[in-house]
Amino acid sequence: MGGDESPHSFVCASVSFLKLHSLAHITLFGDKATLESSLSTLDINAVASRLNVVHAGQIVTPEEKPGVALRSKQRSSMWLALSAVASGEMQAVLSAGNTGALMAMARHLLGTLEGIERPAICKRMPVSGAPCFVLDLGANVKVGAKQLREFALMGAALAEVEGVAPVKVGLLNVGEELQKGTEVLQETDKLLRDDPRYQYLGFVEGNAIFEGVANVVVCDGFAGNVALKASEGLARYLIQDLRRYFAASWWRKFLGALLGLMAIGWFKRLDPAGYNGALLVGLKGVVVKSHGGADGKGFQAALRVANDQAQRRPDQLLASWLSQSA
Repeated sequence: MGGDESPHSFVCASVSFLKLHSLAHITLFGDKATLESSLSTLDINAVASRLNVVHAGQIVTPEEKPGVALRSKQRSSMWLALSAVASGEMQAVLSAGNTGALMAMARHLLGTLEGIERPAICKRMPVSGAPCFVLDLGANVKVGAKQLREFALMGAALAEVEGVAPVKVGLLNVGEELQKGTEVLQETDKLLRDDPRYQYLGFVEGNAIFEGVANVVVCDGFAGNVALKASEGLARYLIQDLRRYFAASWWRKFLGALLGLMAIGWFKRLDPAGYNGALLVGLKGVVVKSHGGADGKGFQAALRVANDQAQRRPDQLLASWLSQSA
């Protein structure tokens, strides 16, 4: 029931996802009347046996404080969905709702892995070649060196599950020189060195995210969220600006049509909606956060992330790593 609009686009995306993934099962948690009304407009005969609806009598609002939601919203769709993962009934949960409340409820119901103080929001960025995971993207605005080291381990575990070897880890800073950055970054730099589970690159700048320099870029939630939103805004601007340019005259429209045919794959790769879905790492389970403003296409992308991570289970690899370093 999260998101900026009605849940109808999310319901449509869920049905479409099931039609493309024959082994998947989806349970929708929320106001049953609203969800069933949306389902009544769709052809669900082929997927009805793999689609379930569970009524939730409460909704966590976007402006609700995490502590308040944790204490008073035990009948919400968010709480019930996370409870289903905690009990083992479901393998992953996807929410487009209040991020702070989702994090608080997930920590309470699922718990964090031993050795992890705070979960982090992590996303695979749209770069060519080997993947690049960036974390934290907004869950922890102010952190210390110990938490940043935990983020490095989380990201490295995700990259290894994706088949990356060796995993290259970089620490986001305002420059690559050793003397630059805050005291926290200086301390973190020392903690990240000499760990055989990954190759530490030292300080990296923001361009490393998209140039394929690192497989994991570690930062606090403030810097990570700014970097994420800026990159998404730039991608949308480039697409919109190209459309405006080629719409200016008839001959540009003609050239634009040719360009669109030739570069359709490029436009798809640039569209931020295709990369929706960030993993909350550090939890004892798979929790994925969707943009609240995501449309059906974006929600399907987030469903793919949840489905993939439920099968890969990077939390299990991370738990093994943490037990070895304890």
